Amino acid sequence: MTDDVLNARLAEARDRINALPAEQRGPLLALVEETRQRHLELKKSFNRIHEAVDEWRLLMKYLIFDREATRRELDQLRKRLDGSEPS
Repeated sequence: MTDDVLNARLAEARDRINALPAEQRGPLLALVEETRQRHLELKKSFNRIHEAVDEWRLLMKYLIFDREATRRELDQLRKRLDGSEPS
């Protein structure tokens, strides 16, 4: 559900609630507001998760690069040692 659809539905719910008697409006309007707040919190949480996953992917790329570079360096050192030792 997009933000626009949610906001439209919440506005429709508010309109319907406002048509009710005053004693029934309070708790229902509170529920609508709570729903809006929770949606915002979920959206923020999802954005933080998305950023964390992106950072994790980048970190994994750096680690893989570092591992491959270390492996190449180790292979080069082994070749040097093998070549300099008397057979």
